[in-house]
Amino acid sequence: MYKMSILNQLILGKTGCVSYVIYCSTKRECAIVDSFDGFEEDIHEEIRRLGYPSVKYVIDTHTHADRKSASVYFDNEFKTGGIIKSDKTKFQGSCVKTKDGDILNIGEIEVKVMHTPGHTYDHNCYLIKDKLLSGDCLFIGDVGRIDLGGDPHEKAELLYKSLRKLEKLPQNTRVYPNHVGAAHAIDSEGSFSTIKAEMESNEALKIKTIEEFYQYMTEGWPPKPDNWQKIIQDNLTG
Repeated sequence: MYKMSILNQLILGKTGCVSYVIYCSTKRECAIVDSFDGFEEDIHEEIRRLGYPSVKYVIDTHTHADRKSASVYFDNEFKTGGIIKSDKTKFQGSCVKTKDGDILNIGEIEVKVMHTPGHTYDHNCYLIKDKLLSGDCLFIGDVGRIDLGGDPHEKAELLYKSLRKLEKLPQNTRVYPNHVGAAHAIDSEGSFSTIKAEMESNEALKIKTIEEFYQYMTEGWPPKPDNWQKIIQDNLTG
């Protein structure tokens, strides 16, 4: 029963980065989504607060370029059998590869995998009924950058098509991104949005041709994260 599901959003200090714990109280199972090195205690504290449910999955939305993942750590700690990732991943460690439309069951909660490439080739969003974990695909008022490796033309087209997919979700679907606030040059201090609100106010979603979208995605972005290439490589090698 979805009323027994809980999506807990953990904003990690002043970094603006966000981790999530999906929890089913009827079966006392949970999943950890997008954990980060240095903030393992935030996850441990949340699991303690929930009364130590069993951890069924450790999930990544994508290969991060701005922060070292802690997913390997939690996969090893809770022996989940590999990190849940897109089948487009180049991760060299133990993982369970997903395809678009796959369903992950956490107790009585169904989590739908939505492959949404663009920010990275291996990007997934995860839909829990009317809640979307949007990773770095869709932010509050913006979208994830495309200039951290790969072909920018190809990635712009992929992201454009991924956004069209998200636009087809029910308008009241809540959007929970991987980054919030000023630390990531996001104007809104809100911690979630909705598909309707983003379609009405997000400049990136208002662009309706791939050519214009490519121009938008290649102009005026903040500096790239420090050591982003090394961070990517570290996250791929585990």
